[in-house]
Order: sequence, then C-alpha cells, then structure tokens
Amino acid sequence: MGAEWRKVAVSVAAVLATVAVSGCSKADSAGVDNSGGKGLPPGATKAQYQAAFEDVEPIELSFQVASSNPEAYSSMRDVEFAQSLEEWSNGKIDVQIHYAGAITEPTETPDALVDGRLDLAHYYTTYEPNEMPAFVDLSDSMVQVPSTPLVGELVLHAAFQEMVFRTPEIIEEFEDRGMHVLAPASSFGVTEMICNSERGSLADLENAQIRGNAHAHETEIDALGGTISSVELAEGYEAFQRGVLDCSLQAPATAESAGWLDAAPHVYFPRSQGFAPGPGSLVAGASWDQLPLVAQQLMSDRMKEYMSAELYGALQSIDDTVVETAENGGSAQYLDAESEAALSRANEDLLADVENSPVLAGEALNADVAESIHKWTAITDQLGYTEDGDVANFDDWYQGSAKFEDRSYLEPITNRLHEEAFLPERPR
Repeated sequence: MGAEWRKVAVSVAAVLATVAVSGCSKADSAGVDNSGGKGLPPGATKAQYQAAFEDVEPIELSFQVASSNPEAYSSMRDVEFAQSLEEWSNGKIDVQIHYAGAITEPTETPDALVDGRLDLAHYYTTYEPNEMPAFVDLSDSMVQVPSTPLVGELVLHAAFQEMVFRTPEIIEEFEDRGMHVLAPASSFGVTEMICNSERGSLADLENAQIRGNAHAHETEIDALGGTISSVELAEGYEAFQRGVLDCSLQAPATAESAGWLDAAPHVYFPRSQGFAPGPGSLVAGASWDQLPLVAQQLMSDRMKEYMSAELYGALQSIDDTVVETAENGGSAQYLDAESEAALSRANEDLLADVENSPVLAGEALNADVAESIHKWTAITDQLGYTEDGDVANFDDWYQGSAKFEDRSYLEPITNRLHEEAFLPERPR
C-alpha cells in the first residue's frame, strides 16, 4: 500500500489549486459582529448545520496550514478541514488556504493570529519553549509512551490531546497569547531518527551531527553521543547530501514529505522508549470571539475528522517509510539495546526535569501522563488495535487503508478520542 497515497496527494494538490491563497483575514467580513447566537446540540447533522447558517453573515477565514508541501499528509488533513467548514456551512464560511510560511514564520504565528493576518493556523508549539514552558513539559513527559508503530502511535495522540485539555496551565499559555485551542497536539506521529548512513550502534553515533526539533532532543542526542544541529527544515535535504547533517529527529510524515528518505534512508525507532515528540497545535486567533456560536461549534465538531486525518497521516507515513527506505538502499528498524538504554537514561533525566518544573506540578503531571497512557493503551486493546508485527514489516500487517478517503479503520479510536477529550471542550 506504500505507493497508493501518491494518487490521493495529486488529487488533493488539484483541489488546493482551486482554493484562494490571498486576501485579508476577516472573520467579520460583512462588517457585522457575528458572535453569540443560537447553537446546535452535539452530533448535529450536516443538514442541521446548513439550516442553522441560513441567517449568518458570510465569514472569511485565513488559514495557514502546517506544511509548505501541498502533497503532504498534513496538507490533506488541513484542506479537508477547510473544505468541510465551507460545505457544512453551505458556503457561508470561506476559508483561504496559505501554505506554511506564506503569511508568517512559525514563531511569529501568535502575533499574526492576534493582529488579524491569520484566523486559523498550525502553530509549531515546541519551537518556543520559553513562551510555552508548560506545553514543553508535557511534551517531555510524553517520552513515557512506547514508540511502537500502531498502539504507541494511537496512544501518543490520544494521551497528548487529553492531557493538554486537562492541564489548565497549558491552556492559559495559549489564551494569554491570544490563541484558542482547537486541536492542541498534532504530532504528525512518533519521532524517528533518520540517517544518511548506517548508525546501528552508539559507536556509530559518536560525534554525529543530529538535527532536533524539540528542546528535549538536545538531552537525548547528547546521550546518544551526537551533537545537536540547528539545520533548518528547508535546508535538510542538501545538508544530508553534503554531509553537514548525519541524522535527524522528526516524525515520519515530516521526513517523508520533505523527501529526506532519498538522502537519509536509514531509519531508527525506539521500542520501549520514545524520543520526545515535537508537536504543533491547530489554533484560532482573535477573530474567534467574533464568530457566531454555531461556527465555533462546527469547528469543534469537525475535530473528529481532523484527528482521523491526523492519525491516517501518521500511520501511513510509517508504511511509506518502510517501503521508501528499502527502495533507497536503507531500512526501518529499532535502535539496538545499547542505544535504547542510553535513550532511557536521557528520558529519565527529562522526567526528572519535569518533576522540578517551575510552572506546574511536574510530579503530578508525570503521574497523570502515565495514567493516561495506561488508559488509552487499554482502550486501543478493547477496540481491537494490536501490534501484529514490528516496524520493519509494518506494511505487511497494518490493516488500515492507504486511501485517504477510507479511514473506517480509525473510526473507533477517533470516535472515542473525540468523546473523551474534545466533546467536553465544545463551545456552549
């Protein structure tokens, strides 16, 4: 199923070409304050939403999506969300798509959401550890999730979303900077290490230049004997080719969409441990308060499909990784025991740092994360998601469809995630 996604990506690129990519950000574009008004109950149908929007003034939203690549799975997810808002509002919501970086750089996204250049955006939350310290503490605590290709993936997404909503200090960090959280932790998947040559042992990683995208990666890279690199995402491919960069830590979807597996086809996943995730968040800006209640509720309700698309991209990226690494003379495998032990020691240090957090009760946070991981591991088992192989042959045993439009395999877990984590946050 590794190649079938490309057909989907091409069709999404064609759709993207029809979406406007310019214009002002005006949630109240008709000059009317749309805020308030009547809402709908949870589970409202498309027909009910379309009827509810009949008397709503037109709304124009500017949305900077997660990727600069229109064929990336994150673009597919974001565009589907934008299109669903337009369709379910019967055209009353007009979403203008902008690729990542088109309106603002990642760390400037909050300012753009406040001053009106953007209404919706994917914000790379862990890029600003000083401004989002509680969020970063939670991200570090997520190293407790085993990095298995199916269950670990599902548990990471579910526990992360749940824990953000359950941690007031994190929500306050968003709100204090003028952001309203829609999907608090879109991680693109468990973090992997890709390398331009075989790095199967600690000796092979000694003094390796390794790119990281989260504050915690410096601790983990140091434990593996490497040196953290500040190579920018856009420069990664050339850096691998020139030997300036030896390895990189990121989600499979990021490496795959950037085309890095051509130059760095040797991929390593932890097994019992996890590299710290480097997630972003789907957020709304200052215009959120100007939206009618029914529009706010529609965005909240569509998070079920948004998370389904997020999980699809994360899991399909692992499938693609297995296929593409083999095509490029590499492989996808687990870290060896010695490297795993070194990562474990680094993660113990990270969890100790969280315990000593100056911004929240870190010991309680670590315990709550462990409890959430246990809970969602049990839920995935109850729903029938089981590890029937390992990462090296994931493409042989993964049961999900390669077609973006067919995400029925993920419905049980996304329905449960929406019910447990998102529905309590639904605007009222």
